[in-house]
Amino acid sequence: MSASAAPGIVPEPEDSRLAAANLVVGARLFASAMAFVFMAFVFAYFYLKAVDSNGLWRPSHVTPPQGYGIAILVCILGATAAFELARRGLAAGAGSVAMLALALGLSVAAVVLQLIAYLGGMSFGADGGGYASVFYGWTAMFLAFWLGAVYSVETMLATAMRSAREAAAADEAVEALQPSADATMVYLYSCAGIAVLTWVLLYLIK
Repeated sequence: MSASAAPGIVPEPEDSRLAAANLVVGARLFASAMAFVFMAFVFAYFYLKAVDSNGLWRPSHVTPPQGYGIAILVCILGATAAFELARRGLAAGAGSVAMLALALGLSVAAVVLQLIAYLGGMSFGADGGGYASVFYGWTAMFLAFWLGAVYSVETMLATAMRSAREAAAADEAVEALQPSADATMVYLYSCAGIAVLTWVLLYLIK
């Protein structure tokens, strides 16, 4: 029998500062891995554009809806900014529920807009050439990663709302939320950077 399982021995809790540091480091490692995933799409974009087999890289009818692209980018950047304000509010001991709710609303709006674009806003399919295949693969992969950000923001909003109702546990809740907020912020900044690159390559450059 191990010492931790011996009767009457209470295991020593993990240092909260160490747990917080581990969480942020883990978020940065995951963000780095995500960046490498999208490097594959960047390579495919420039390679297929350079080769342009039979002039089918991007036929004239293959044009993504600019309105959706800009709206999705604005929602992602807005959600990131709102979450940053909420994170700073947590660090200052101020309320952050409103900003977290705004961040969640904007992050969900980005998902809805992307789905609407897929279902009715596209004039081309994934078989419309090299650009079209990169476009659908890139945006679908980004949507999958962004759903993880939506889940993280929603979880933090639910926790913040619960702690706001339980004033006695507010300080403990803020202390527990701060590491998660820092880690989520790293992830959101990474997603925002990729979203800007997505808009530049897939929507802005002709």
